[in-house]
Amino acid sequence: MIMKRIIICLCTVLLLAGIEGCSDGKKNRVKTKVDSEGGSSAEVTNVVYTKYGIPLPIDLFKYLVTEEIPYNNDLLLPLENMDKYTKEPKQAMALGVYSADIAYCSLYKRQQEVMGYFNCSFKLADKLDISEGFNFRYVERMENNVNSADSLSNIAAESYWKACNYLADNEKNNILPFVIYGGWVESQYLTIASNDLKDTREQILNQREGLLSLINYLYEVMIESSAFYYNYDIKTIIVKLNNIKKVYDKVSGNSIDAQLYKEICDRIKTMRSELIDPNKN
Repeated sequence: MIMKRIIICLCTVLLLAGIEGCSDGKKNRVKTKVDSEGGSSAEVTNVVYTKYGIPLPIDLFKYLVTEEIPYNNDLLLPLENMDKYTKEPKQAMALGVYSADIAYCSLYKRQQEVMGYFNCSFKLADKLDISEGFNFRYVERMENNVNSADSLSNIAAESYWKACNYLADNEKNNILPFVIYGGWVESQYLTIASNDLKDTREQILNQREGLLSLINYLYEVMIESSAFYYNYDIKTIIVKLNNIKKVYDKVSGNSIDAQLYKEICDRIKTMRSELIDPNKN
C-alpha cells in the first residue's frame, strides 16, 4: 500500500503544471477546476515529496521560462518517432518523454504542439493498454479547448493523473518505472540543451538528490516487482544513472565547474540519445 501511494505521487509530478513541492508531511490535496467545456480538470495544489523525492521536471521548465530562454521545438522528440517503438519498455519510456514535452509546451503556451504531443501520448497509451487518462474523452476535451493554454495544461494534468492511478492500482511495474525514467531524462535534456547559462549549472547541480532518489526508487521496484522479466532493463537504467552519479560525486561544495558540468551534460545527452533510439536498451 505504501509503495502504491509513492508510485502515484511520483507519476503525478512528471507532468502537472503549476505545482509547488513541499515537505511538511501532508497528503496530496487535489482540487477540481472547471474548464470552458464544463468538464473538470484535476489541479494538484500541494505535492509532498515522498521518501523517494523524485524531482519535478516542471520546475526546471519554469526556470527556462523565467530566464526567458526561447522555446525550441527542435529539441523535442519528433511525433513520428512514436511508430518506431515496438517493445513495451521503449514505448513506456517514450510516453514519459512525450509527457515531459507536453509540460514543456504547456509552459510556453504552445497550444498546437500540446495537442500534437497529447494525441501521440494517447496512441502510445493505447498500445500499452492504459485505459484511463489518455483516451478519446480527453482528446475531445483537448480539441475543444485548443485556444486556452491553461485549460490544456489542466486537462493534460488530469489525464496523466488518471493514467498513473490506473497503472498503480493494477500494479503495472512493467510500465511505470520506464515512464518515470523517460520523463526524468527528457526534463534534464531539455534544460541543458536549451542554454549554457551559469544559472543552469546550479539548476542541474540541484538535481543531485533527485537522481539518488530515482536510483533508490528503481532498486525498490526491482525488489517488489512481479515483472522480473524487465529487471534487466531496469538494471541497465540504474547503471546509466549511476554513471551520472559518479560525476556528481566529484563535485565539491555547492558549485560545479565547467568540466564536471560538461561531463554531466554529455552523459545526459547520451542517455537521451539511447532512450529515443528504438534499437537500444
